[in-house]
Amino acid sequence: MPKPYSLLELGSRMQAITRRKHGVTQDTLTFGGFVMNLSERSVRHDGTEVVLTRREFDLLHYLLLHRGRVLTRMQLSEHIWGNMISDRDDHDSNFIDVHVKNIRKKLGAFDTRDWVETVRGIGYRFKPTQEV
Repeated sequence: MPKPYSLLELGSRMQAITRRKHGVTQDTLTFGGFVMNLSERSVRHDGTEVVLTRREFDLLHYLLLHRGRVLTRMQLSEHIWGNMISDRDDHDSNFIDVHVKNIRKKLGAFDTRDWVETVRGIGYRFKPTQEV
């Protein structure tokens, strides 16, 4: 991509590459009664919006794309914060854990199933046994 470039165009191209890489052919991902709309950056449960922060949305989206696969905290951090994570001194920080806890709480208000599984000592995985 030639310089100078628009950050909006760069973001759009990155989303397109991610969609192609993970075989996402539609603009929505569904699990249970939830619908994640990628272009609107929204999650709804039976028509009611689940309010997620930008980071929570990105984290949930990444987990959904890799459902059934265990993702380490470092992989999640690098995806959400990019190379900024290397600048952090607190590698043992629990910021990923806090975001996952918030996602669970917000999804749990609409559905009692625990969609994100903790793999002790490693990281997290979006449960493959759930309806997706």
